[in-house]
Amino acid sequence: MSLSEPVELVRRLGCAPRIGAIVMAEQAVDTYLAGYSHPDDRTIALDILLRDLARLRVQEAALDRFIGEVETYIDLLHRDLARRAA
Repeated sequence: MSLSEPVELVRRLGCAPRIGAIVMAEQAVDTYLAGYSHPDDRTIALDILLRDLARLRVQEAALDRFIGEVETYIDLLHRDLARRAA
């Protein structure tokens, strides 16, 4: 999954909210991360994803709440990676 795919999926899901949309967005993040096996690479990928979601928030202000939920999930993944590294 290329970087633009999870961000584009977040845009589509946030624009037409439906039941389970956040779960689908989280699965897209997980699928994207599956392409990176080394923890450092996963951390960088999450940072890049957060940056791209911030750009999406500027472009699509109405998606702020939905993007915030996805960012919360990414934060949890970051914390999990940090715990494993410690």
